[in-house]
Amino acid sequence: MKEHKKGSKHRLIDLLIIPCVLLLLVASVQAATLEPKTGARPLGMSAFAAVADDINAICWNPAGLTLLQSQEATASYAPVYGDAEIVQNYLAYAYPTGKWGTFGINLSYLDYGDMDWRDVEGSDLGVFSRSDYSVYASYGMRLIESLSLGVSLGTTSVSMDSVDDSATGVGIDFGLLYTIASRASIGFYLENIGGVSASDREIARQKIRTGAAVSVLDRPDMGLILALDVEEQQGKLDTLYSGVEWSIFSPSTFFTKRKLQERYINLKKSYGDMADYGEGLPEQSGRTSLCIRTGIKKRLAVDEPMTFSGGFCVKYKIRPKSLTMRIEHAFSLHSYLGTTHRISLGFEMGRMVYSRPKPEEKPIAEPVQKTPEVKTEPVEESETESPEEIPETEVESEDNKPLF
Repeated sequence: MKEHKKGSKHRLIDLLIIPCVLLLLVASVQAATLEPKTGARPLGMSAFAAVADDINAICWNPAGLTLLQSQEATASYAPVYGDAEIVQNYLAYAYPTGKWGTFGINLSYLDYGDMDWRDVEGSDLGVFSRSDYSVYASYGMRLIESLSLGVSLGTTSVSMDSVDDSATGVGIDFGLLYTIASRASIGFYLENIGGVSASDREIARQKIRTGAAVSVLDRPDMGLILALDVEEQQGKLDTLYSGVEWSIFSPSTFFTKRKLQERYINLKKSYGDMADYGEGLPEQSGRTSLCIRTGIKKRLAVDEPMTFSGGFCVKYKIRPKSLTMRIEHAFSLHSYLGTTHRISLGFEMGRMVYSRPKPEEKPIAEPVQKTPEVKTEPVEESETESPEEIPETEVESEDNKPLF
């Protein structure tokens, strides 16, 4: 009875949280910019369309949200392009429900600082500032055993002070993620479907990104994944991305998340909720782990030098089963605009979606056997003669024997 009440309470919380998140998303559809992209891990790896398995999937491939094992939240600060005085801040939150898919939201603010304002003839018209606000609302669900689908809705708003000019538009993203034997994935991400226009201006182009990723090393204390993305714009191959992520003191999350989902699908068919989906998977031995990332970006449509990126992530399990903290840093070396840095703090919270809660151990009460009541009747004292009352019998002795 206690377990039933506990499960009902969790379902009630889910039913309350989901409408609140949806209401927040609808109320927040006010403004967004779709460039530059957010997330320390994708920036460090460059290629992420097929890797997407954490909260960064909101902006890089929403289909990957189905791989989240617990709630995730992150906050980031990023000085963009070195000394350009452009700063980006963002907050993101994702909530996996398990049966009903995963919901995510990303809020971003991009400040371009002060910029010179000139007319078509090049005359100086003063200084103005520009700021963009963004909201991404995403949802991911599993279609079949190895194929997931995701959709993101983003609104775009560009506001410029002193110029009294602003524009707002809406963009829709679509993603697919296919997993092969828990060790490889193929991702497809269609960004800004049809382009994003506002006030008869195009403020974001449609992009198609296709990627592949594979786990080449899966050990309890180490993991290694390789990733490759190709981006298409205006019907032409535009950019090539490649990336590597090396996990130290822990298995790669790429492998463990996909393996756990695979076991969940296979075991649930046979054993239902009685199966332990995490049993037998490689587990991190300590509380602290480290990831090192690097990536390369090469423009194919134009003649530009390659862009190098990298970064690291330190994870610490505050509570091994329910709370993990992530501290991440990423950088991207741009040939002309300077270096972009991104620092983020993230948390993985709550019980894992695919973990089976252990039943509470209750002491086994030993059955008490009732002994039948035996009615005893009073026993009448038998009239037995005591030895003292026994009459003495005459013993015939030789003296008393008759002589004849």
